[in-house]
Amino acid sequence: MKRSFKYFLIALTIASVLLILFHFTRQNQIKIGLAVTLTGVYPDLGREIRDGALLAVELINENGGINGKKVRLIIKDNKYNSEIAKMNYEKFLKEGVVAVIGPATSTTAKNILPLLNEKKLLSIAPTPTSTELAGLDDYLLRLRPTNKEEAETLADYIRKNPKIKKIAIVYDVINPTYTEDFIKNFRSHLDKNLNIHLHPFDEKKRNIKYYSKEIINQSNDAVILLIDVYNAALFIQCIKSLKPDILIFTTIWAKSPRLIEYGGKYAEGVLTVDIIEYCKEDRANAEIRKRFFEKYGRPMSYASINGFDAVMIIKKAIENGATQKNIKETILKIKKFEGLQGEIIFDEFGDRKIKPFILRVENNEYRRVAQ
Repeated sequence: MKRSFKYFLIALTIASVLLILFHFTRQNQIKIGLAVTLTGVYPDLGREIRDGALLAVELINENGGINGKKVRLIIKDNKYNSEIAKMNYEKFLKEGVVAVIGPATSTTAKNILPLLNEKKLLSIAPTPTSTELAGLDDYLLRLRPTNKEEAETLADYIRKNPKIKKIAIVYDVINPTYTEDFIKNFRSHLDKNLNIHLHPFDEKKRNIKYYSKEIINQSNDAVILLIDVYNAALFIQCIKSLKPDILIFTTIWAKSPRLIEYGGKYAEGVLTVDIIEYCKEDRANAEIRKRFFEKYGRPMSYASINGFDAVMIIKKAIENGATQKNIKETILKIKKFEGLQGEIIFDEFGDRKIKPFILRVENNEYRRVAQ
């Protein structure tokens, strides 16, 4: 009996020590939240952001953390549901994160913005581009230029092509804050005599073959796809199998190495707009991109690059004394950050200032088009 009690005391002591160590370790961490869509509708974008952020945290911790503290990335799935996203941000507050990375879409960003401002919890949005989110003194910093800049770049390219008289625009109705805003900005920069056919697309009621035949029957010269990468690849296959010489444009939402993978031979010649070129000859941060490929089995996309950069921005802010209470002001004061594919400059509202350009898929890579 005495021996059993002795073993019990030893086990209790060990458990107590482990609990104290666990508590100390948790207390000695820097917590960063990440809330994006990972399951349900349109998970690709969120997964890319998550994987880029995870790689950044891994590299930081391998090099001693931030100010001697390890970084812990707390990941939550928004499930493309704004109410779930709001609950995730409430949980982040209780968990004591210094800042959050996300969301992935403009519609979710618009819906959670009042909560961010009320709670004064900074969120760095890697991919939302709606102009509704720009020019605001709020708690959302963005790593993409707005739809205005991207739509203007695309419209300028189309205006210079005299063969384009009719355009079909396929736009997602589930993410209207992004798609409707892009269309509005795009049309404002086009010649009035250009004929535009709008095709609202609902991923839940997908009938891509029907849409593709309708687009071809309308004798359109070009198609713009304002949809996610997976559906864009299906549209490209269907449309080009019916009319191989038609011009197809995607916006940044579908601009990913996955588009080339999913689209196969039909992806060749597809045009898009972005601020990142990225091709095999690009040696900038080659080791990081190589490590990403080895870890996840695919190249980095603009979303994974922005997920990586978001973590590094938070890192630099903390190194400059930022806490949850003043991280927004710290980032805006620093203003300039070194990103994975170039300099990131924020204006006074936390909007990134950079001019997009046109790219074309050539030999399974995105190549910048001379303009």
